[in-house]
Amino acid sequence: MMVRHIPHSVQDFEPMHWHILGAGAIGLLWAAKLEKAGHQVTLILHTPEKLTQYTEAGGFALTDNNHTERFTPSAQLADQSDPISHLLITTKSFAVTDAFASIQHRLSNNARVLLLHNGMGPQQQLTEDNPQLEIWAGSTTDGAYFERPWHLIRAGIGATQVGRLSDRGNDQLFEALSSTDDQLTLAEDIQSVLWRKLAINCAINPLTALYNCRNGELLKYTDRRAAMAQLCKEVDDVTHALGITLFERKLMEQAWDVAELTGDNYSSMQQDVSHQRPNEIETITGYFCAIADQAHIATPANHLVLEAIRGLSTTGDH
Repeated sequence: MMVRHIPHSVQDFEPMHWHILGAGAIGLLWAAKLEKAGHQVTLILHTPEKLTQYTEAGGFALTDNNHTERFTPSAQLADQSDPISHLLITTKSFAVTDAFASIQHRLSNNARVLLLHNGMGPQQQLTEDNPQLEIWAGSTTDGAYFERPWHLIRAGIGATQVGRLSDRGNDQLFEALSSTDDQLTLAEDIQSVLWRKLAINCAINPLTALYNCRNGELLKYTDRRAAMAQLCKEVDDVTHALGITLFERKLMEQAWDVAELTGDNYSSMQQDVSHQRPNEIETITGYFCAIADQAHIATPANHLVLEAIRGLSTTGDH
């Protein structure tokens, strides 16, 4: 995979106006990055209650290495009429389609859209349905979490890769964005980047939800390692058959390293399932199983955890 990094010293771009759908941790982290780089930011909030809470809070705070800064981007609801030229979507993957539909009428003719969320499916569907738009997708290991409402803690500086999904457009969006983040790179093949993220998520996230455990605890027990190995083998089999290159070594080895590196973390799926919230199983394991079924490749282990998580989403019982 080829990545390209544009030196900041050669950049001279006009500030852009970004609307951000999804005021979670990643959405607000990017709002802070964009504001610091000189871009105008508008948050699009989901409900009038959320807008009132944000207004009363007077913006949001971000603490990074014990240094706290406040940011005050404007905020609005989706039903406004001002045009959107640059849209960043950082909602949970299951909410992307509805979130996009809520503001679609506001998109300008040459709008650029960047999707930054887990899973696959929404990115490809939006690109197929909107050939007139310049649509980008990204994958990030950047981390942040809420210490309290509207106060973010930077959990660690990770890398973000973005790439253009649509035939429309050029690389100017990346060149303009590169001043916002030293760890931002351009992926010439963003589909492969998304598949690598999906493969790791398939290997780890559903199991942490089923066993109600941290990532690292998957490695401590023989049965959990065996389950993880079977999921990985099926993903390796399918991607190999489809000509998709994941990693230079087997997925299980890569997933083991990720689980070990993030050993104290709870996956987002574990958190969503344990709190009986909607989760991203359909755009992670569900998407993978659908691709495998289309290719007529059996993936019984992944289908098993898919149905198990669907069951947990209904009952809330681990």
